[in-house]
Amino acid sequence: MPGLLTIGFFTGAAFSLVFSAVVLRLGVMIDRFPLENEGKRDMSMWSPAAFTRISVIVYWPLYIFGGWMAFQPGRFMLIGGLVLLFAVFFFLLTAMMFSIGVYNLMLSKNRDAGMPSIMESLVEWIRNACTGRLRPSVRASGKL
Repeated sequence: MPGLLTIGFFTGAAFSLVFSAVVLRLGVMIDRFPLENEGKRDMSMWSPAAFTRISVIVYWPLYIFGGWMAFQPGRFMLIGGLVLLFAVFFFLLTAMMFSIGVYNLMLSKNRDAGMPSIMESLVEWIRNACTGRLRPSVRASGKL
């Protein structure tokens, strides 16, 4: 059981590092996105870049504390630690999906400017991967 918890904890931490980087980058991209008829933006702690930074800073101590709780003896601490780990992990996953949705919505309003949509390119990549056309230039040349 401790081996399974260790593997799960470190796997969750690896995914969390990637999700944290994505959320932080999307926060900066949303914050810098040009909007029509907008003057200078007010940079407060509620701006997308600052708020995502605060969220990620709060996330990691909670994740580590949940991992510590899960490895303590006792059923209550194990259950509490696992619940905390899953809760903060799904918080980060939800934040990432919401940020992708917000950025995609902002891009869809600027289609006239020639900006591609994230979701359209993601769907196209998945479609090409499923049909085997992910790297057509490599397959056409016959070299790997």
